[in-house]
Amino acid sequence: MNLIFYIHQDASEKGDHFQRIIEQNFKKAEITTFRTFNAFKARLKQPHDYDKEIFLLFADSKNRLNELLKLIDLIDDKRIIIILPDQSKATLSSALKFFPRFFTPISNTYTDLCQVLTKMINQEKKNTNMNTGGIKDVSRS
Repeated sequence: MNLIFYIHQDASEKGDHFQRIIEQNFKKAEITTFRTFNAFKARLKQPHDYDKEIFLLFADSKNRLNELLKLIDLIDDKRIIIILPDQSKATLSSALKFFPRFFTPISNTYTDLCQVLTKMINQEKKNTNMNTGGIKDVSRS
Protein backbone atom coordinates (compact mmCIF):
# COMPACT_ATOMS: atom_id res chain seq x y z
CA MET A 1 0.00 0.00 0.00
CA ASN A 2 1.23 3.45 -0.88
CA LEU A 3 0.63 6.31 1.51
CA ILE A 4 0.73 9.74 -0.10
CA PHE A 5 1.23 12.58 2.37
CA TYR A 6 0.58 16.23 1.84
CA ILE A 7 2.27 17.99 4.74
CA HIS A 8 3.15 21.55 3.84
CA GLN A 9 6.69 22.64 4.62
CA ASP A 10 5.31 25.31 6.97
CA ALA A 11 3.47 22.73 9.11
CA SER A 12 6.74 22.42 11.07
CA GLU A 13 6.85 20.26 14.17
CA LYS A 14 3.17 19.24 14.10
CA GLY A 15 3.51 17.88 10.59
CA ASP A 16 6.78 16.13 11.36
CA HIS A 17 5.24 14.55 14.48
CA PHE A 18 2.30 13.25 12.43
CA GLN A 19 4.59 11.76 9.80
CA ARG A 20 6.80 10.08 12.43
CA ILE A 21 3.79 8.40 14.04
CA ILE A 22 2.56 7.03 10.72
CA GLU A 23 6.04 5.87 9.70
CA GLN A 24 6.51 4.09 13.05
CA ASN A 25 3.15 2.32 12.80
CA PHE A 26 3.26 1.45 9.09
CA LYS A 27 6.86 0.46 8.39
CA LYS A 28 5.94 -1.74 5.41
CA ALA A 29 4.01 0.99 3.61
CA GLU A 30 5.63 2.95 0.83
CA ILE A 31 5.38 6.60 1.85
CA THR A 32 5.70 9.60 -0.41
CA THR A 33 5.55 13.08 1.09
CA PHE A 34 4.79 16.32 -0.70
CA ARG A 35 5.77 19.52 1.11
CA THR A 36 4.51 22.13 -1.38
CA PHE A 37 1.09 22.73 -2.86
CA ASN A 38 2.38 22.83 -6.44
CA ALA A 39 4.30 19.55 -6.11
CA PHE A 40 1.23 17.84 -4.67
CA LYS A 41 -0.99 19.27 -7.40
CA ALA A 42 1.42 18.03 -10.09
CA ARG A 43 1.39 14.54 -8.52
CA LEU A 44 -2.40 14.45 -8.56
CA LYS A 45 -2.39 15.23 -12.28
CA GLN A 46 -0.17 12.23 -13.08
CA PRO A 47 -1.76 8.88 -13.90
CA HIS A 48 -1.36 6.34 -11.08
CA ASP A 49 -2.97 3.21 -9.70
CA TYR A 50 -5.07 5.06 -7.16
CA ASP A 51 -6.60 1.80 -5.91
CA LYS A 52 -3.34 1.09 -4.12
CA GLU A 53 -2.97 4.57 -2.61
CA ILE A 54 -4.30 6.35 0.43
CA PHE A 55 -3.90 10.11 0.62
CA LEU A 56 -3.26 11.67 4.03
CA LEU A 57 -3.82 15.41 3.91
CA PHE A 58 -2.43 17.40 6.82
CA ALA A 59 -4.38 20.66 6.94
CA ASP A 60 -2.60 22.44 9.78
CA SER A 61 -4.57 25.66 9.28
CA LYS A 62 -7.84 26.85 7.78
CA ASN A 63 -5.84 28.50 5.01
CA ARG A 64 -4.20 25.16 4.18
CA LEU A 65 -7.61 23.46 4.14
CA ASN A 66 -8.94 26.14 1.80
CA GLU A 67 -5.88 25.64 -0.40
CA LEU A 68 -6.61 21.91 -0.59
CA LEU A 69 -10.21 22.65 -1.54
CA LYS A 70 -8.86 24.09 -4.78
CA LEU A 71 -7.76 20.55 -5.67
CA ILE A 72 -11.13 18.95 -4.98
CA ASP A 73 -11.64 17.92 -8.62
CA LEU A 74 -8.23 16.20 -8.69
CA ILE A 75 -8.84 14.44 -5.37
CA ASP A 76 -12.28 13.13 -6.31
CA ASP A 77 -12.68 9.33 -6.03
CA LYS A 78 -9.46 8.85 -4.06
CA ARG A 79 -9.16 7.38 -0.59
CA ILE A 80 -8.65 10.40 1.63
CA ILE A 81 -7.85 10.89 5.29
CA ILE A 82 -7.74 14.51 6.48
CA ILE A 83 -6.10 15.91 9.58
CA LEU A 84 -7.89 19.13 10.50
CA PRO A 85 -6.73 22.26 12.37
CA ASP A 86 -9.85 22.32 14.59
CA GLN A 87 -13.37 20.95 14.95
CA SER A 88 -15.38 24.06 14.15
CA LYS A 89 -18.55 23.68 12.08
CA ALA A 90 -16.95 25.56 9.18
CA THR A 91 -13.88 23.30 9.21
CA LEU A 92 -15.96 20.12 9.39
CA SER A 93 -18.18 21.37 6.57
CA SER A 94 -15.11 21.99 4.40
CA ALA A 95 -13.65 18.58 5.25
CA LEU A 96 -16.82 16.78 4.19
CA LYS A 97 -16.48 18.17 0.67
CA PHE A 98 -13.60 15.73 0.15
CA PHE A 99 -15.78 12.73 1.05
CA PRO A 100 -12.95 11.46 3.27
CA ARG A 101 -12.78 7.95 4.67
CA PHE A 102 -11.80 9.54 7.98
CA PHE A 103 -10.97 12.92 9.47
CA THR A 104 -9.57 13.94 12.82
CA PRO A 105 -8.12 17.06 14.42
CA ILE A 106 -4.39 17.49 14.97
CA SER A 107 -3.41 15.21 17.83
CA ASN A 108 -0.52 13.93 19.89
CA THR A 109 -1.21 10.25 19.29
CA TYR A 110 -3.39 9.70 16.16
CA THR A 111 -4.50 6.38 17.67
CA ASP A 112 -7.91 6.43 15.96
CA LEU A 113 -6.36 7.37 12.63
CA CYS A 114 -3.87 4.48 12.87
CA GLN A 115 -6.70 2.06 13.60
CA VAL A 116 -8.68 3.26 10.58
CA LEU A 117 -5.60 3.18 8.36
CA THR A 118 -4.84 -0.38 9.47
CA LYS A 119 -8.38 -1.44 8.54
CA MET A 120 -8.11 0.27 5.16
CA ILE A 121 -4.79 -1.45 4.40
CA ASN A 122 -6.08 -4.84 5.55
CA GLN A 123 -9.19 -4.45 3.40
CA GLU A 124 -7.02 -3.64 0.38
CA LYS A 125 -4.90 -6.74 1.03
CA LYS A 126 -8.04 -8.83 1.28
CA ASN A 127 -9.39 -7.40 -1.97
CA THR A 128 -6.06 -7.96 -3.73
CA ASN A 129 -5.93 -11.58 -2.57
CA MET A 130 -9.47 -12.17 -3.77
CA ASN A 131 -8.74 -10.61 -7.16
CA THR A 132 -5.51 -12.52 -7.76
CA GLY A 133 -6.97 -15.90 -6.92
CA GLY A 134 -7.82 -16.49 -10.54
CA ILE A 135 -10.96 -17.92 -12.06
CA LYS A 136 -10.93 -21.35 -13.53
CA ASP A 137 -13.43 -22.14 -16.27
CA VAL A 138 -14.36 -25.76 -15.68
CA SER A 139 -17.31 -25.76 -18.08
CA ARG A 140 -15.02 -26.73 -20.98
CA SER A 141 -13.23 -29.57 -19.20
